[in-house]
Amino acid sequence: MDVAAIFHDLLAFVEAHRAFAGLIFALLAFGESLVVVGVLVPATGVMMAAGALVGAGSLPLLDVWVGGALGAALGDTVSFWVGRRLGPHVHRLWPFSRHPEMLAAARAAFARWGWAAVLIGRFIGPLRASVPTVAGMSEMRTGVFQAANVGSAILWIPVLIAPGSIGAAAWDLFRSGDETTAALLVSGLVVALVGVVWMWRRLLPAMMRRPDA
Repeated sequence: MDVAAIFHDLLAFVEAHRAFAGLIFALLAFGESLVVVGVLVPATGVMMAAGALVGAGSLPLLDVWVGGALGAALGDTVSFWVGRRLGPHVHRLWPFSRHPEMLAAARAAFARWGWAAVLIGRFIGPLRASVPTVAGMSEMRTGVFQAANVGSAILWIPVLIAPGSIGAAAWDLFRSGDETTAALLVSGLVVALVGVVWMWRRLLPAMMRRPDA
């Protein structure tokens, strides 16, 4: 499977069908947030790259935001009900049957953080679809789950598209002769990205550590 080619084709499709951006992003976010299917859908990379199109005005921000958030929330909801329905038999599903450590990590994160694991797990690839499934297995209250689910979905989309959008805006400023503002934007973006990576590297081990460890 040529992942780079699939990524390129998806991005080209989004750009060519910008009138359906909301629906396309809803489907991408739904697929990536869905248990089992999520590991096969490279939606995060496509949405991050599409941020440049949003920043350039080629894609409508509101359509991308609303569509992506709805798809992500629906994907996690389905994952939650899969966990509620199958209970302890979830481990038989692929990829958990081949990679039991994925389910173990999600269980550890949920046991330690509860509803916050649903919120934060949205931003961590290995936990994105598995934590909602564990929440369902654990019979988490539906209302609490949906509050964390919908809230994280609303935040997730702008976080994904922000780097590309800021980069596109900085490039437009640079071409128009405003090098100072462009440099400030790029510098701020780099600082923010470094901070996110630093937090991610510290947060992920803590989330996956067992409560009794």
